[in-house]
Amino acid sequence: MTTLPRRSLLAAPALLAALGPSEAEAQASQPLRIAMSIGDVPRLWGGPEAGFEGVRFGSYFVYDALALWDLSKADAPSGIMPGLATSWRVDDADKRRWIVELRRGVKFHDGSPFDADAAIWNFDSILNNQAPQFEPTRSALVRGRITSIAGYEKLGPFTIAITTRAVDASLPFQLAFIWFASPAHWQALGGDWQRFAANPSGTGPYKVTSVTPRQRADLEANRDYWDPNRIPKAPRTVLLPIPDAAARVAALRSGQVDLVESLPPDTIPSLRAARFQVVQNAYPHIWAWRLNVTEGSPFADLRVRQAANLAIDRDGIVALLSGAALPARGKVTPDDPWFGNPSFRLRHDPAEARRLMTEAGYSATKRCAISVIMPVSGGGQMVPQPMNEAMQAGLRECFFDVAFQPVDFATSINMLRAGARDPSSRGGHALNIAIPSMEPNTGWFIYDGELAPPRGINWGLYNSPAVNAQLGVVRSTFDKAAQDRAIARLHEILVEEAALLAVVHDLNPRALSPRCRGFVQARNWFQDYTQIAVG
Repeated sequence: MTTLPRRSLLAAPALLAALGPSEAEAQASQPLRIAMSIGDVPRLWGGPEAGFEGVRFGSYFVYDALALWDLSKADAPSGIMPGLATSWRVDDADKRRWIVELRRGVKFHDGSPFDADAAIWNFDSILNNQAPQFEPTRSALVRGRITSIAGYEKLGPFTIAITTRAVDASLPFQLAFIWFASPAHWQALGGDWQRFAANPSGTGPYKVTSVTPRQRADLEANRDYWDPNRIPKAPRTVLLPIPDAAARVAALRSGQVDLVESLPPDTIPSLRAARFQVVQNAYPHIWAWRLNVTEGSPFADLRVRQAANLAIDRDGIVALLSGAALPARGKVTPDDPWFGNPSFRLRHDPAEARRLMTEAGYSATKRCAISVIMPVSGGGQMVPQPMNEAMQAGLRECFFDVAFQPVDFATSINMLRAGARDPSSRGGHALNIAIPSMEPNTGWFIYDGELAPPRGINWGLYNSPAVNAQLGVVRSTFDKAAQDRAIARLHEILVEEAALLAVVHDLNPRALSPRCRGFVQARNWFQDYTQIAVG
């Protein structure tokens, strides 16, 4: 068993000071204090680090996108709805061209207007490396999620056109992943994105009042927000990075925070007994290993990929997680319209795994050495060390010898964007970063052979003719029911080709103080915290 370093329960004394009571917190209007599982406040510049937890807090609190997720219900998967765009439609004369109508009357936090000029300025800041507002790091954090966009233009004061590289019916999903910053505020700060990140201006439901790196970000409700139903119920909100799971729970128990992200499953019974609220829900998420299939990697062989999937005792891992997960049968759950009917069945079958490994040239004396990059925390990562060690034990019985490279979550995201061939990935054969599957670009197009880094986030450089062809079908299908069927067929191929090592679907437990009211846990990676009242 690989020995991994254990984090101190309270690794940052300054954090405890940041959690302490203040005069403001003693006032009648209580703040909402959220303990994030990431190790720092993501840069608040509309292009966050730290994966989807960084997006959750670093984008959707302060900024809006053209399309937003409907996070209002818990009993159905989230769809997209109008945000800073009121509508979008494909041009009948050219299926690569989309006409987007922008919402009128919206203002940035600094009071400047959102309009077509501001929209084009933001597209340039991400996609035009000749624009003065272009910043390479910020661009890289966004452009991997909007891979279809080839061009854009202003058609009128509140109308723009977006052109895709090829016909792509999934573009509306991508419109949810570019967030709009204030050009006027950026200019007022001397055109410095680092200063902007410390003092940002978006159009979102929260305004930032201060940022203390590695300790906290303080926000206040945007009382002028364009959607009156989403003006935050809590007048003030504090975001606190606490990467250690035990420290997050201790802070909740002691009354220093009100909401804990990435709740350790083994704490659920005692928290419920102590009358804390514990909420969880299925959502489009798979805890998995992304596989390096480049030449020389054992996972370039289909038999090895299938054997690894058969070596895993998923029910045992669910038990390890106190039932706060579902065993994976694919990238999505079998009740999902995108599941289909894969001919390769994910199950625990060590005998078949050993047969496949023998066929691939491995044995009890000729072992298959695998190096796995493992983030030790982060959004969607659950409890990675014991989960990976359980996998390690199952794989050992099937001729695999697994060694881990533990890294912090921000480092793993940088590795993901760089790709398996980049030296930063340290020769890793797998990268244990959870994968969202709520929309095609992030969950499905990561297997596109043309979207290797830096253009996309196909970390393992997967390049399958069958997958690439079916992705073309998905992109050219505009009817929703037909598109669902096309994605289901794509899912069948991915499972049959064992494109990933699929382990469990997280139920994403969170814990809230009894002081909190109004939270609805959506079936989504993102959540709407504006509805939480405290007191």
